[in-house]
Amino acid sequence: MLRSMIICSVLCITACTIVTRAANILAFMPLPIKSHFRGFQPLFEELAHRGHNVTVASSFPLDRPIVNYTDIGPFINKARARNVMDLVHMNFVTSVKVKWDLGIRLSDVIMSHENMKKFVQSNSNSFDLVMIETFCQEYTIAMGHKFNAPVINLAPAMPWASISKWLHNPSTFSYIPDVCLQSTGDMGFVDRLKNTITGLMQSYADNYLYLPKMKEVMNKYFKYEGWESRPPLEHMLKNVSLTLANSNYAIGVARPYLPGIVEVGGMHLTTPKSLPRNLQTFLDVADEGVIFFSFGSIVNLNDLPKEKLNIFLSVIQKLKQKVILKWIPNDSVKLSKNIMTGSWFPQNDILAHPNVRLFITHGGLHSIEETVSNAIPIVGVPFFADQYLNMKIAEEKGYGKLVNYFEMTEESFENAIKEVLSNVMYKEMVKIQSQIFEDQPMKPLDRAVYWVEYVIRNGGAKHLVSDSIELNDVQYFVLDISLILLVLTGLIIWLCYLIKTNVISKKLNTE
Repeated sequence: MLRSMIICSVLCITACTIVTRAANILAFMPLPIKSHFRGFQPLFEELAHRGHNVTVASSFPLDRPIVNYTDIGPFINKARARNVMDLVHMNFVTSVKVKWDLGIRLSDVIMSHENMKKFVQSNSNSFDLVMIETFCQEYTIAMGHKFNAPVINLAPAMPWASISKWLHNPSTFSYIPDVCLQSTGDMGFVDRLKNTITGLMQSYADNYLYLPKMKEVMNKYFKYEGWESRPPLEHMLKNVSLTLANSNYAIGVARPYLPGIVEVGGMHLTTPKSLPRNLQTFLDVADEGVIFFSFGSIVNLNDLPKEKLNIFLSVIQKLKQKVILKWIPNDSVKLSKNIMTGSWFPQNDILAHPNVRLFITHGGLHSIEETVSNAIPIVGVPFFADQYLNMKIAEEKGYGKLVNYFEMTEESFENAIKEVLSNVMYKEMVKIQSQIFEDQPMKPLDRAVYWVEYVIRNGGAKHLVSDSIELNDVQYFVLDISLILLVLTGLIIWLCYLIKTNVISKKLNTE
């Protein structure tokens, strides 16, 4: 009898513990950028699988039900609003302004949506943790105040200067490149100058040219019970418990991070699944191998100038390898039988097939993660954002070849493909890189879940935040101390000069 009572007590305690650990979590990512959301969606699903109640406010609701996973949204029309090829002409200065314009334009559209208004103004929800993405939507930090919950920031790439400044994380311009800069950490004088200008714009100029617009959006739409007591936006952005960055030093840049910033790049990578029969057959019978050609979810080949599109089509039709091309051509385009086209393909599952020899990519972060994970060399044609940086790193590490979109000719594109296919160095280097990437103490998804639950267990984990967070720039960079030391040094030099002059004067008078 006593034994039965002890067992029942243990079971009850265990059950209570499980209920206590289960949390109500809000993932607030309304920005309609698919690659950003898909990078963290596996985390939301895994948290739901582990018993947490996860509410996801996004533009990409699930197409299948998951227990404990609730979709709120979408909050915007996902139809393609602009030709993204307009972005290929960005430079190190305009890239910052484009981000500002994107944030200002989309923020008002998203927050004015009726579904969003209802969600923000509702008092029927309660959350123990809020996860947000502050890229072009800094106002989302107000969700932490609304629900009086700790906040985790989700960074879709290596944290850039405008994120690092709120966290007081080192973002040294001399060797940590901006994600939109067309250079790696090995920068010459001109690149360091560009990186410094870009960094200063994000660190200081956006406080006056961009952040006030975010405040207007927040004050206009985030009017909920108790909103009047809300701290300033800058204060809330500093009050983040943890930042999960979709990056990894093995395929990116090795740089210092505070304890509250954790790299979790590669969360979306899963064990390859079985391919559809038509794809499996196409790959299996490819005696000369297969080339997978995809520019991701944003760049559409139909948006390319005709002369650029013709370069791609002319080259791949001459290849002896079979080609899987993510694209739907119009009826006027006739392609050779070695090419399979489609609007979507299971990219990671295709790259895992042993007959795949090469991946032609735009250099998006998820594509880089998948190509390295599957040890497939690449030819990259970057267009904008972090794609140049990703491909520069791949080229430096020896597993990829970058083709400049503006200077690309049929000859240069074809030569890049032939070089990567014929030179075994590229395959060997990507194997090495794959081994480094895979050699982690725990899987990225498990690491992300651990740290999310760590924040929940520790009530916000304020101890992960830097003690420098309350310092202003004058104090942080010890400019006040430097000024005093400079003045004192000047005074000492001046006094020494006076003494020397006085001694010389007395000596002359005595003579």
